Amino acid sequence: MNENKLKKRAVYDMQAVLKNPQGRRVLWKILQAAQVRHHGFIPGDSLATAFHCGQRSIGLFLLDEIEQALPGAYQQMRGEYQAEVTSLQNQLNQENQHD
Repeated sequence: MNENKLKKRAVYDMQAVLKNPQGRRVLWKILQAAQVRHHGFIPGDSLATAFHCGQRSIGLFLLDEIEQALPGAYQQMRGEYQAEVTSLQNQLNQENQHD
């Protein structure tokens, strides 16, 4: 299989994962663990900095793959996550009001 076909297959594979909520939640969890929206610098600890930069590098790779497969998917995942957090917070608030 040539390189162009492999790239197309990778895009199609990512699109398939992004089509379902479970796939988006798994990818979101990985992106959050990789801390793609944070810098990796840990003052005074070069080993921890290297570790965090490595995590972030993988996360940035994944984010790029996601955006190539489906532009705007990161924003969709972010919105879904925020809606879920808001829903859970509302449930907790209601439970606390009943106690």
